Amino acid sequence: MNVQSLEEQRMRQQEQGSDQDSYNDGQNRYTRSAPGSRDPAGASVVAPTVLIFRDQHKLEIQNYAIVGQTLWIFSPLRTEKIPLSNLDLTATTKANDERGLSFKIPASNEAQ
Repeated sequence: MNVQSLEEQRMRQQEQGSDQDSYNDGQNRYTRSAPGSRDPAGASVVAPTVLIFRDQHKLEIQNYAIVGQTLWIFSPLRTEKIPLSNLDLTATTKANDERGLSFKIPASNEAQ
């Protein structure tokens, strides 16, 4: 990225106010957007859903569906399936509530 585009990006972020937190680790610049905020192009930015597994490792995802007892993760490069039994559903629900997101497992009669 050139200096001019970096400056343009900084100006857009300042215009957006406090919906984004940015930091620089010396090599890369990271931006985290608040739920429901907008990216510089004007598209809505949604905080990622976090999955917490039984072994306590975490995975952040954007696009998913729950079908029966399987969670399907859709990304541009691949589709992945995770059995719900691999997740700590209580911790996953709580972590997403803290992010202002709804993570609900449909009852077995709702999924059909």
